[in-house]
Amino acid sequence: MAAPLDSLRRKLLLTAGGLTASGLVPRLSSFALPQASAQAASDYRALVCVFLYGGADSNDMVVPLDDYGPYQAVRRASGMGLAQNELVPITPTSPGRRFGLHPELDNLAPLFVQKKLAVVCNVGTLVAPLTRATYRAGTVKGPRNLFSHSDQQLQWQGLVPGALFNSGWGGRVADRTAAGNPTLAIPGVISLDGDALFTVGETTVPLALPGDGGNGLAGDPDSPIGRLRLDTMRKLLVVERDNLIVAKAADTMDLALRSAETVNAAIHADLPAVDTAFQGVNSGLADQLQRVATLIAGRSALGVRRHLFFVAMGGYDTHASQRSELSRRLDELGPALAAFQRAMDALAVAPQVTAFTLSDFNRTFRVNANDGTDHAWGGHQFVMGGAVKGGTFYGTFPTLAIGGPDDAGDEGQWIPTTALDQYGATLSRWFGVPPAELAAVFPNLGNFAAQDLGFLA
Repeated sequence: MAAPLDSLRRKLLLTAGGLTASGLVPRLSSFALPQASAQAASDYRALVCVFLYGGADSNDMVVPLDDYGPYQAVRRASGMGLAQNELVPITPTSPGRRFGLHPELDNLAPLFVQKKLAVVCNVGTLVAPLTRATYRAGTVKGPRNLFSHSDQQLQWQGLVPGALFNSGWGGRVADRTAAGNPTLAIPGVISLDGDALFTVGETTVPLALPGDGGNGLAGDPDSPIGRLRLDTMRKLLVVERDNLIVAKAADTMDLALRSAETVNAAIHADLPAVDTAFQGVNSGLADQLQRVATLIAGRSALGVRRHLFFVAMGGYDTHASQRSELSRRLDELGPALAAFQRAMDALAVAPQVTAFTLSDFNRTFRVNANDGTDHAWGGHQFVMGGAVKGGTFYGTFPTLAIGGPDDAGDEGQWIPTTALDQYGATLSRWFGVPPAELAAVFPNLGNFAAQDLGFLA
């Protein structure tokens, strides 16, 4: 019997990686001693990245009201744009004139008034500051493959061209802030939308949770057969430990099982406050954000003092029928973000959690022949949370003029006046990245004068 048992045991250990959620058993080097010592800190902070795949049209998300004429002349005249009386008015302290949110983002207007929401204007991928003149003359280097979905998604998530190892800026932030629990090997970077470059560090390995939120062994662990399988595996892990490699593999599998049980308990905890916050809000994005809320609520049980989350939704590539298509997307985005903020308020962690948007790029101000828009560049991003110095705009709102001073060409492709590096560095500094290490997370940051945009307390 010894030989068959030994063979079965080897098979179980060798297939351990396939039995656990992606990334649940990280490289042990990702939890080095300097990170472990930082776990003693009593504070908690979380960043929640909401990625809008396809290139979200922020020209229709944030519209000038007091200076509606340029928008009316291009967007409204085409029949695709929003009427002035459809917009939800907001009055930012800066620049001191009225704007309107898309009507499907009406849930966000109260958060703006409560100063829990800010707009960061005209953000985009940049290597160095650009003007229309320097861009068109080619005298200043711009980002690579500017209007490509795949390339820009990777650059927004932090790809460093030419690096030996592909990593994202969320993962690099985790590398430098002790994100995770070294004792249970629970990562501090978690994706609710599959594998994403944003979550991958140079040493940090993320946890990608499946759509149902569970992880660990396949099947129902609470069923009789599931419990039998689990008990059998645990028994196999403690026999014949004289071989060092076999013993280490068994330890790794045991760690994975204990980690999975801890994460599952946090995800499936009974949390009336979170359930109430999301009541009546039903969408894929809302489901992801609700699971994020449960993990934040379980932060003490998980033993994590720093969390980075990645959630996402698609459908923003609106080359045709944009008015109806964008409305459907924003009808999911606005309620989901508002519900998440209600949950953070109910859990009394709002000042410790900041959510923010990213997207491939903005879309052209000019409307195409299919009542849609095409790929552009700089766009507006939302930042939300109790630490946000909201109720105002940051950066510079572009001049809405085809072929004007902010247009890269003749389609209304705004040249960014705020770099992704500046935007991300502001979030990362608040999260706890030491100022001296920000350049390692954002290699182009030194090319920009302002390295903290000031939108977080």
